[in-house]
Formats: sequence, structure tokens, C-alpha cells
Amino acid sequence: MFRYLNKIKIFAILFILIFISCSEETILYNEIENPDSTIKTASLPQTQNKVYQSFPSFSSNSKLQFGDVKESDNLFSLVQMTLFSGNIPPVSLVDLLADSIQVDSAMVFFQTTDSLNTEFSLDLFSITSDQDSIFSDSLNYYTLDNFIDFEANLTLLNTVNLTSESISPDSTGLDSIKFMFESGSSSLDDLKQYFFDTNNYPSRTFMLKDQNNTLDELFTIESSESLNGPKMRVWFKAFVDEQTTIDTFITFFSQSDVSIFIPPVIEDNDLNFISLNSGSGLRSIIEFDLNLIDSLSRNELFKNSNLILDLESSNLNEGEEFYVVVSALQDSVESWSFSSPFIDDSDSEDEETENFITDLNFVISRKIEDNQIRIPIQAFLQGYKNGLFQHNELMLYSAPVNSPFDKVRLNLNDIEVMYVEP
Repeated sequence: MFRYLNKIKIFAILFILIFISCSEETILYNEIENPDSTIKTASLPQTQNKVYQSFPSFSSNSKLQFGDVKESDNLFSLVQMTLFSGNIPPVSLVDLLADSIQVDSAMVFFQTTDSLNTEFSLDLFSITSDQDSIFSDSLNYYTLDNFIDFEANLTLLNTVNLTSESISPDSTGLDSIKFMFESGSSSLDDLKQYFFDTNNYPSRTFMLKDQNNTLDELFTIESSESLNGPKMRVWFKAFVDEQTTIDTFITFFSQSDVSIFIPPVIEDNDLNFISLNSGSGLRSIIEFDLNLIDSLSRNELFKNSNLILDLESSNLNEGEEFYVVVSALQDSVESWSFSSPFIDDSDSEDEETENFITDLNFVISRKIEDNQIRIPIQAFLQGYKNGLFQHNELMLYSAPVNSPFDKVRLNLNDIEVMYVEP
């Protein structure tokens, strides 16, 4: 009975804490120096805004994505495998071509948690490049011209037909996509020649591609960031001596991968609104007139101050959610005529680009509801008033939880400010 009463007390305390934390009344008026204070309202207009294109973000690195979705066209995905197997002692890919090794078969397989509504063929290629690695920190969806011509440096290894019947995740939530290379087949010969031979083709990279472009839905497989990432298993016989033969298999793992997409076209109309899309890297910067805040006294506190944006247009389907992140800028925008790295701004006289760093002291996210988004920014205003933030610009961008294919345009309203004046 005593334990039961203690549990009730604990739940009661938790309920009170949650109720207090969720209350909009965050200011205790008896703590204000002047108890006869009044609540005032004001509007803080924007003075400038700019659509800015940063490097694209595909939200989650644990998935490789396929399909032509919401005007975003998937070109292909690249998967680089480890040079050595995960077995002890380790065996390299080129070791499998030794005279003492007889490769019997192989399987390259991928895991998925998705199901399919349509049918498509997934092709597996080997990148026949003489470069050791085609992956780097700068590899992104806009600098492919800095790398090899992937389409001109590949060999088709195998194809698998995927249907709604063949893809059905089991009780673990996973299903396998298997590319089989059987003994004596030409596909196994190609795998040995164009993938195992890392002396001539050191990139050890697979390309996955829907050559027929028939997939009009989003389909994902687990990437190297996942515990269920791509793998290659090779079965072989090793002839130790005339009397000893080892019949075994080894496994290679993925170590780098990336999905290459052509994102939605950036239209002229995007520049007229607060446009957000992580697949295109679209972000927006807004500058506000905060002279009112500079004139307020030390005792004045902000409450219920919101940044309000109305939904102008979007490609969201019914039931989909879109979260917007707002953050303070660490450095002020030097020139509002800057050219972004990617948007063609031929009319701009300033060819310099700027990197915009956000201030982690103020980052907040809210989702669009009823065609409007209301973002509470009283913490930013109070921080600006108290000298925590030095600049009057905010950056808006697509939250990582959004699909990279979701794109919205928003109309900005003035900031509605409510503050307590002594």
C-alpha cells in the first residue's frame, strides 16, 4: 500500500510539471520589478529576405532512395565495398583471383523495410574506374562534374525484377534484395573480372539503377549507415596443398554510399516566397526591423511572440507533415546581393558567396498546421534584447524529419510581439 501511494505521488508530481511546462503563461507577473506593468503588442516588419541555396540534405543517411518522386529524378545510387573481408584472416577482393582459389558463387544483397506497389527492374553495375576512391566529403548532388563520368565507366553485372509480391518485409521488418552469381555463369565471370580485380578497377563500387525509369514511387534500401547495410558474400574453395581444401565463404561490407538525384527545378516563383526544400538545398534568410527592441528598458519581458507564415503552395500529399526550422544567424549577412553557389543569379553584381552559420542558442521547429505555421520566437527576441544575439536575421530551412522531396512556399507575416512593459 505504501508503494502504491508513493507511485500516485510521483505521477501527480509529473502531471503538475508537465502541465506547468505546457502552459503558455510562462511569465510570473509578481516577479516583475513593477507589479503594475501592462501588456503591450507590436509588429516587427521584415526589411529584407533572400532565398538561399545550400548543399542539399537527404535527411537520413541510413537509406538509399530510388524512384522519380515529386519532380525529383533518381539517377542512381553508388555503394563502395570494403577492400578486405570481415573475416580473420582478412581476404582482399583481388586475393579471390589467385590460382589457389576457386570462386563457386557470390551474392550481393541489400535489405529493405519498404513494400512495393509497382514493378521495376533494379540493375547492378560495377564502376570500372582507375581511381582508388570516388567518394569524398565534397561529393554531393551538384558537383558530379568534378568526378568521373559514371555512365561511361561501368559494366552491367546483374539485374533483378522487383514486384509487390517479391518484396514483403518479414516479422523483423526486413526483406532482402539478392543479386545471385551462380557457378559457371557469365555474370560470375563479369563480377570476378570487373569487380574483384581491384588492380585494374580499384574503385570497388557498385551502381544501382532503375534503367527503365519505371519506378514512380519512393523505394528505399538500407545504407552503410545502417546495421543492415549492403553486403557481398562469396563462396569459394581454397587449395592449401594437394591433400587440403577449404570450402568456405567470406563477407564484404559497404563502407560508403550515396544516392544521386536531380532535385526539383528551382523556379523564378520560388524566389518570391520563403521557399524550403532540403533536396534542392533551398533555405530562406529574413531580416527584421528590431529597433523597437533596442528602445525597451531592462525590465520589459517578451511573451507569446510568434513568427507566422501562411502556406502559399506545396507538393505535400494529403496527410503528410512538413516541419520548418528557424535559427538565429551567428554572423550578419554582409551583402543581400550575394549569389548563392547554385542558383543562377546572372543579374547580381556580387559574385562572392557566403557561408551562413546558425547560432545553436536559438533553434526551434514547428510543423505546418491548417495551412499556417506559428513559430514562437520570444526566446530569440529576449536574447536579442539581452545581448545574447547580435544580429537581426533568422534562417528558415526544412527540418531533417521531412522528406527531401517535399517543397513548400510560404508567405511571411510581420512578427506579432507581445511584451510586458513596467
